[in-house]
Amino acid sequence: MINMHTPINPLDLFLHDAARRFGPLDVAHWVLSGERLTYDELARQVRACATGLARLGVGTGTHVAVMLPSCPAGTITWFALARLGAVLTPLNPAYVSSELAYALDDADAEVLIIDTSLAHHLQSDDVRALNLPLVITHGAQTPSCINWQDLLQHGEGAAPQPMQDSGLFSIQYTSGTTGRPKGCMLTQAYWDHFREGARAEFGAHEIRSILIWAPFFYMDAQWQLLLSMHAGATAHIVEKMSLSNLPAWLDKFQVNYFSFPEPFIQSLSEAEAYGWPLKFVNTFAWRPHNIEKLRRLFGPIGRDAFGMTEVGGVTASPTDLDISRHPGSCGAPLEGCRIKIVDGDGNEMPAGQSGELLVITPKMLLGYYNNPAVTAESYVGSWFRTGDLASIDEDGFLYITGRLKEMIKRSGENIAAREVEAAILQHPAVQEAAVVGVPDPLRKEEVKAFIILNEGSIGNEDLAMSIAAHCGDHLAAYKRPRYIEFTADFPRTASRKVAKHKLAELPAVHGAKAWDQHVWSQK
Repeated sequence: MINMHTPINPLDLFLHDAARRFGPLDVAHWVLSGERLTYDELARQVRACATGLARLGVGTGTHVAVMLPSCPAGTITWFALARLGAVLTPLNPAYVSSELAYALDDADAEVLIIDTSLAHHLQSDDVRALNLPLVITHGAQTPSCINWQDLLQHGEGAAPQPMQDSGLFSIQYTSGTTGRPKGCMLTQAYWDHFREGARAEFGAHEIRSILIWAPFFYMDAQWQLLLSMHAGATAHIVEKMSLSNLPAWLDKFQVNYFSFPEPFIQSLSEAEAYGWPLKFVNTFAWRPHNIEKLRRLFGPIGRDAFGMTEVGGVTASPTDLDISRHPGSCGAPLEGCRIKIVDGDGNEMPAGQSGELLVITPKMLLGYYNNPAVTAESYVGSWFRTGDLASIDEDGFLYITGRLKEMIKRSGENIAAREVEAAILQHPAVQEAAVVGVPDPLRKEEVKAFIILNEGSIGNEDLAMSIAAHCGDHLAAYKRPRYIEFTADFPRTASRKVAKHKLAELPAVHGAKAWDQHVWSQK
């Protein structure tokens, strides 16, 4: 017999333990709305939400897609689904209807929880064709839909439910190099393992205030909240990031830890003294001169790390580490993690030599959902192929040197070049498209599309704007190309494959047949 209040799943146990240890303290504060929850309140509302969902038939193995902005309901639902042994699929609120429909169909979603600000998707032909059995809306009442707030009105009596035998908890979509996003099958134990990262990264530092600015459909916000809860800290959650407001937030909330956006350090003056009690910040893939500026302003608090959706955290740089001994490194393997570098034939490389990075972590993905072929291609024995080029020094510290995969990283969002190309190729004037990332000082990379037109099409600004509008109908805003350039042909290899590295070396606006959408927006 399962006791209705006794947690039986790792994440429910984690929440129960955090509420016991830190009950009256604020677990989260949503900065723009001003809403707050204590650890005790979160635990109670999770039990209530789980009870409401259970009354609707949600339980072990039910596939539930969640499309919510960063808000209390999202966090409550996340833990409620874990308590019920359900399978969560968090979805990007920026998706257009066709992207939403693809994810819902691919993840075998039986239930959709969606914010009313996004409810227009429910009327699209793509989503209507799925005939979802149950839709729950958060916010204003929506006709023919159950309201999320009503889930909390049935007490806390539903007993926790066991997980599936596989332990599957979430299908986390990540952009792949083959076009459509792939669903990483992750367990509750995978997420619970991030507590090990908290111990490794925070060390002996007392962390009481954390700022989270990444959206909650994305990996970073989810694991950062778990780190915050492990420390008994308050997570100040920014619903919409603003670099101009960031100094005031750091000061008002006396932040000890956050993921430091590299463009922000460029805006700080070394002639000023900043009173922020920062003890530890993430400096993911920062350039050396900005890491040095951070050190001059705040001391050696910046730490890089390596991880990915498929395998979780892999390496970290503890706060007590002398990082000057390993400049440019993203740390050493976390407990239970293994890394190695191999050449094109799979032979392990000696220290200091670059090759493909393979990893083993204690709680890796179960595979890609409904995609056994790609799952098989992603492993060499028990080793996961990251697709990154890297080297390891003699002390075991990891250095990322490049990417094998054709992935563009814009403002922290992973964008598959082939997905953007596939959308562009649907335009009637386009014969061939090649999409690359080009350097950008604010976003690290921007999306640029090189296009060969069909015979008879004229490569002018009007056509470039037409293609941009077409992309707006088929791609989320962060995936749309900023730059469009028409060309007669692409540089190619001997086998006629597009030599994208040569395209990426060209200036963002190159010649008379190239356009920047930001220029259009300023007209």
